[in-house]
Amino acid sequence: MSILEELWYGNVHPGELNMKKHSTYKELLALMIRHQDDLLPRLNEEEKEIFDKYADAANEMYSHTNLAAFISGFTLGAKIMVEVLTSDDETG
Repeated sequence: MSILEELWYGNVHPGELNMKKHSTYKELLALMIRHQDDLLPRLNEEEKEIFDKYADAANEMYSHTNLAAFISGFTLGAKIMVEVLTSDDETG
């Protein structure tokens, strides 16, 4: 099956992270959760609402940033492929 077919059938998920057992991402996520768990009991209800709004806005910003990075990377890859496939230079 080609990569385009894999993408069409939903077998390719370019936005998902490949989290290895001891990845930096996994370590940072655990650190964030630990700090959040330490912080939340210290906040009153109004502060918790503000924190939730902050977290929601941060997650939305990260989502947009990740989308922009994905599009930029995909575009760069496509431009490289076009240049490679249309190059007349046989020396590389």
